[in-house]
Amino acid sequence: MIVHLRFRECEHNGDLDHYARDVAKSGGTIVYRELDAARERGLLSVELGNETQAADFWRRFEKTDSYGFCS
Repeated sequence: MIVHLRFRECEHNGDLDHYARDVAKSGGTIVYRELDAARERGLLSVELGNETQAADFWRRFEKTDSYGFCS
């Protein structure tokens, strides 16, 4: 299962790197990333495996600082 997470407040790669670390720590595998620094937006495409793994990911990701920047 692939989900696309869109982030705001991405002025540079360091911001998107921070969000990507939280995604990985939460159990997601990043398969694609894109940064639009001019619009301060980032995209991470994340592989989550099955529905159980996806539910575990969301439970953990919701507790990160990055979650508030994701839409």
